[in-house]
Amino acid sequence: MDDLDTLGDDLVLLSVSPEGKLATAQQIGFGLMGSELVRLAAAGRLTITAGRVAVIDPSPCPDPMLDAALASLASSGREVRAKWWVSHPRHHIVQAYLERLAAAGVLQAERRTRLGIFSVTRWRVIDAGRQAEAKARLDTIALSAGPVGTAQAALAGLAHATGLGTVLYPGRDGRQARARLERIAKGSDVATAVADAGTGDAASQPVTATNQAVRAAADAANRAATQAAIDAATSAAVHAATQAAHSAAHSAGHGGGGGHGH
Repeated sequence: MDDLDTLGDDLVLLSVSPEGKLATAQQIGFGLMGSELVRLAAAGRLTITAGRVAVIDPSPCPDPMLDAALASLASSGREVRAKWWVSHPRHHIVQAYLERLAAAGVLQAERRTRLGIFSVTRWRVIDAGRQAEAKARLDTIALSAGPVGTAQAALAGLAHATGLGTVLYPGRDGRQARARLERIAKGSDVATAVADAGTGDAASQPVTATNQAVRAAADAANRAATQAAIDAATSAAVHAATQAAHSAAHSAGHGGGGGHGH
């Protein structure tokens, strides 16, 4: 379960570019919600049946992130659709993970002023070894073949869902690795939308008669990318969460350790 413990942190850390930006900023929130769903299922805190999440143990979690996730699920008072929950990331969830990595000495926030007016935060990696460990875990999956375990399925599936495949394994040389992540994620019909949708700053350009069509196309692509990320993150999370829950039940049935520690 150790790799599952770092699942959300790994997704964020792998998203931090050398320039200190989040390369998967549009999708990472969905991936983090999915990672928490997997971890809660593995801890025996919830079940997922026919796409609906049912909390079976709402007691507090040692991890504040999981505690917040569990509270949001339990507060509804009814079963929640996994896709709906994943598609509504908690406010500031990405910032919370970034700040946790900073508190652990892995990242450092560097705040700058752009054009003398706008405040911009960049996240510099100061523990390169920690980032390399996360990349090595993903490489082990992406550059191999054959069955994967629960933690591997979760990391690979959510990496694909958030667009990390394109970021970390670009171009022709990375084609097989990206396809491997996609197969694990069970999201064959959404990979193109996630990987290819533009993430440029078209929204900041003046809207004139000559670029309205371009703007409309870009907006449509962004909506497609968002929906694709939600679908892929939910699919990967539900698949891995179900596998994790079955593994936990199997271990308990054979005298495995109980409890909800992480």
